[in-house]
Formats: sequence, structure tokens, C-alpha cells
Amino acid sequence: MKQLRVTILVLMGFLSSGLLFSCQDNQGASSNLEKSFLPSSKGKPGEMVLVIDSNQWNKKGSVGQLLYETVLGKTRGILPQNEPSFTVTQVQPSGFNNILRQARNVLIVTTFDKKNRESKVVNSFFGEGVIKSLLKEEDKYFFIKQDVWAKDQTVMLFFAKDEATMREILANPSKQYYLGEPFHEVETKRLQKTLQKEYDRNTERYLKENYKVSIHTMPGFKVAQSDKDFLWLRHPELSFDNNIFFVKFPYTDEKQFDPDYVLNLRDKLAKQYLYGDPSNQNSFVLTEDKIAPEVRSTKINGKQAMEIRGLWKTNNLSMGGPFVGYLFPDNSGANLYYAEGFVFAPGMDKRELMREMEAELKTFKDLN
Repeated sequence: MKQLRVTILVLMGFLSSGLLFSCQDNQGASSNLEKSFLPSSKGKPGEMVLVIDSNQWNKKGSVGQLLYETVLGKTRGILPQNEPSFTVTQVQPSGFNNILRQARNVLIVTTFDKKNRESKVVNSFFGEGVIKSLLKEEDKYFFIKQDVWAKDQTVMLFFAKDEATMREILANPSKQYYLGEPFHEVETKRLQKTLQKEYDRNTERYLKENYKVSIHTMPGFKVAQSDKDFLWLRHPELSFDNNIFFVKFPYTDEKQFDPDYVLNLRDKLAKQYLYGDPSNQNSFVLTEDKIAPEVRSTKINGKQAMEIRGLWKTNNLSMGGPFVGYLFPDNSGANLYYAEGFVFAPGMDKRELMREMEAELKTFKDLN
């Protein structure tokens, strides 16, 4: 049995060094047998191994630097200070060894016009036949596969026929989004898998009994303010303070999905319920208006939703931080929920704290 296991592992290593992607399959996965022998992926949330020729990475103005500026190093959403979307480790294709291949997020970048040694290593992931087919399909510029060299791993191949074409791709905001968002989504799903096992049972029970909703939150949240259709949960730590609140209200018309309506709503709620200093009702939370919030569409539990990201502050300017909120209908369609997470974490990076907020809020379920 031991010899059989060794033989399978050797065979898998041989296969994984060959073709990974084909024109027909951009979402394929290893067989169940192969997956059972894969090691678990390594790395912290937001970490990424970037496989790219150093000639396309280190030079000022290179396609690698453009990729970092527009996707990998660009701040996602709005944070008080610039933070890269991903913590990147760049590696030469020839140095992409078995240890690095176990990374949780892998992005492999190449242009097919290069003929040097490193480019040949990357192009071996495709094969000559696949490259010829791709060169005829100008709309394709990336493929994604899961669990290639490790369990719970996401691998993306980003390619173009030449550097000029890759620059055009990276100058397109929508294509920038599709290069980064798959990794953000999978990081959120990883957190939600953890939440399924480790969520706060007491908070969950309170939400079900009093509001007929479910939210999987990290352990430690306490009720800070409550009303008939409003709830504020607070999770203060020594170094940071996580907060979640939601409100339910009747749906009247589509103007309620206007960002200005949502911002006015959150300011009204914040002034009424969210005290910057719990002992001082004259200290309250409001939206920072010097930086315009970002708005986009998304989904909460399969329902179409509006996501809004921005900054908050207290009226006396003693506190502030980022927030992410979601507006979406209840099961009946007669009411709307606005659910938000906001963080106070002075002196700390906030990228992963906000990712946790997003993961928690996206578990929101209306139980009516």
C-alpha cells in the first residue's frame, strides 16, 4: 500500500509539471483520487505567489509593474491608508518549486512573444497547440483552476500574445476587476468555511429569536444597541473594534437603491444609534464625505444586492475607519435590509479585518 501511494505521488508530480490548461477546460479540477493525495495549501489570507519572468517584473514601466499598480497592489474598496490587495511574492518560472506550488493563491503571467528560457517554462503550462488556439481568440486572457498542486488552492494563468496587448488589457478597468476578483471571492469563501464551524452560537440564537435572521459572526460579539428592526453588534478588542449593524425597513420604490439614499439612511441610523463614545450620546458616527464611497452590485445569499464601501468618522473626529454595507431585499420582497460592518483599528492594517466583515455579512439570511 505504501509503494502504491509513492507511485501515485510520483505520477501526480509528473502530470502537474505538464499541461495544466486547455481551451476546453478553464474551470476543471483534479480527480477525486488526485485530490486525496494533494497537500493542503499554504499561506495567510491575501498572500499570493506571482510567477513571472523577472525581466517583465523588475523593470520600471514593465507589464509586471503595471499589473501590480492596477490589480495586485491596488487598494480594494476604500481604506484610510493605501494597502495592497494582495501580499505578493514574485518568483522566476524556473524557481517555481514544489514548496511554492503549495501556495493558496498562484498567478502565472506570460506573453507568448517571448522566447527566452523563463518564457518557455511558463509556456509549457499551455502547450504549443493550446497557444496557437489562444492566439486566434483575442477575447481570452486568463484561465482559472482549483486544487492544481494543493487542496483549497486557486491558480490563474494570465496571458497575452505580446506585451502591447497585455498593456491594453491592464488599462481596461473591467478586465482589471476580473483578474483580481476571483482571488478576493475565494478568500471570502475560505473565511466562510471557517465561520461555518466557529461562528458564535449565542449571537446566532439571539438573532433567530429576536429578528428572524441568521448571520455567522466570529465569537465575541455583544449587543450594543437594539430596537424593533435595528440591531448593533459590537466586538471590542484591545487593539481594534469590530462592529456590525443592520436595519429592516419597507421597500417603497427603486430610488431606495440610489447611493445617496443609502448614505442618508446610514447617517440617520448612526446619529440615532451608533455612539462613538458609548457614555456620550453627543458623540456619534457619520459618513466621511471628503472621499466618495465606492458602489457596485453583488449578491447576498443569491439575492441581488448593492455593496457600498467608504469611510466613517465620529462627529468630534476622535475616531474613524472603513465600512462595507449591503442593501438587499428580504424573502418577501416587501422589505429591504441594510447590513453594515465597520472597523476601528488605529495603527493597524485593515485589509483582512474588512475581508472578515465582508465574509460575515455575506452569510446573512432572512429566515421568515
